[in-house]
Amino acid sequence: MLFNKDNNGAVELRDRTGSYYANNKFDRIGTDVMLAEREMIKLVGQEVYDRAHDHYQGSEYQLESPSAAQKLNDDLVLILQIPIAYRATYNYYQSNIVSHEDAGRKMKLDPENEKMPWEWMLDRDDRAQVSKGNKTTDMLLSWLEEKSIPEWMDSENRTTARSLFVYNEEIFQDAYPIDQSPRFYFTTLAWNKEVQEREIKKALGATYADLLEYHIGFTTGSGSGMSGIPSEEDEEMEELLKLVQKAIPLLVMVKAVKRLSLQVLPEGVVQQFMSESQGRGASQAALLDVIKYQVKRLEDDAEDIFDDVKLWLQRADPESGEFQLLPKNEESNKYFRT
Repeated sequence: MLFNKDNNGAVELRDRTGSYYANNKFDRIGTDVMLAEREMIKLVGQEVYDRAHDHYQGSEYQLESPSAAQKLNDDLVLILQIPIAYRATYNYYQSNIVSHEDAGRKMKLDPENEKMPWEWMLDRDDRAQVSKGNKTTDMLLSWLEEKSIPEWMDSENRTTARSLFVYNEEIFQDAYPIDQSPRFYFTTLAWNKEVQEREIKKALGATYADLLEYHIGFTTGSGSGMSGIPSEEDEEMEELLKLVQKAIPLLVMVKAVKRLSLQVLPEGVVQQFMSESQGRGASQAALLDVIKYQVKRLEDDAEDIFDDVKLWLQRADPESGEFQLLPKNEESNKYFRT
């Protein structure tokens, strides 16, 4: 565990969040800390966590005059502890509203000096906790990338990301605003890969392999246009790549809006949903209508980009009749459309 198991761990949680009560016994929140650490390990990789944990448990942690390497590891421990602390304390607060005793669940309160918060106060506090947890996770991922921490650079999530057309949150952000959040990007990484290997591969046909080869050459610096003036073919591939990079985030967001809770979505997206649903009556049904509307809009925008992809394919192979913007109607078919 990346926190002391004695009461000093409670002090660390207070220092990392600014809100946890330092006099609480740490063993009451120990399970929540372990669960939060497991979530973080899935995101950054076991090797990153092990490096921080080994340094935290070693004799070189927080020396008075640390070397540059020791200082880097001190920073790693701190920047990893913060989002873990926010996740753990949030989960703890959800289950700490009532006490659980043999006679049932009870609420204990000193009526002379204490008052229970209103429901809207609890909701606002929950949103603040979740927001800080998300933002500090973004901070952690950005720091790992900025410092080129080897354990992160070789991690499974980052390795998978670098093999995709949309390989970081900046490219995703250009197509759909996600608050520049690497946390959200890696949360939807599996869908990113799924969209590329299903929808994009199907749409491009044989051209998919050529585009993937060009993309890998571009990201590794080994492409034909990397050492000089790009060829006409490189410019054509770059145009297609940019179209694909616009389409993938839109299709990923279709899945995210359908499947993820509002707590996981970027804050800007949530605010947009809530403002639109409030304008329609602030009911659950209104929110569902807004989600359906957003999904339809995203699908329409993606379809417009796919039309541009079809035009590119037609231009690249004008002799082929395979890429039709509109389907060809046949009188012999029982069903046809325009």
